[in-house]
Amino acid sequence: MFDERNPEQLALGHLLAQVCRLAAGRVRTHMETIGLHRGQGFVLMHLWHNDGMSQREIACAMQISPATMTNMLQRMEQAGWVVRERTASDQRIVSVRLTDKAKALQAEVKEKFCEIEAEFASIYTEEERATLQRLLVKLHNRFAPLNPHRPPCSTDDDEPGGT
Repeated sequence: MFDERNPEQLALGHLLAQVCRLAAGRVRTHMETIGLHRGQGFVLMHLWHNDGMSQREIACAMQISPATMTNMLQRMEQAGWVVRERTASDQRIVSVRLTDKAKALQAEVKEKFCEIEAEFASIYTEEERATLQRLLVKLHNRFAPLNPHRPPCSTDDDEPGGT
């Protein structure tokens, strides 16, 4: 009898989808302890490295749709994590800047990401982790260009979804 709770019985794609969902739940749990939603920590990490990125650049880096990015940034703006403003040189481009509230959270968010990495790393030997990373990168490189929600990431394109 087929039992979805038995991962050894699942097709590879189904198992990968379940593992992704479970891993996302672990990330969400860690981020919620500091008042962030799962994806918001990733946005903050990008901005700590390059404050003032455009919405399009963040969406490209995270490989999510412009509409999803707009919704996420609206929530983050309402929560006081970021400020969005149109650039003076091109009103179509929306620049995203960190607030003092977000800057103050940097060490805590980095610590949470380190906890998540340690939790995942504790499951594998070093050799298994290297193999898993190599296989996941191979999957990523195969599927990322096919993502229908991935915005075109050329810097010559107009800013999508703007607001």
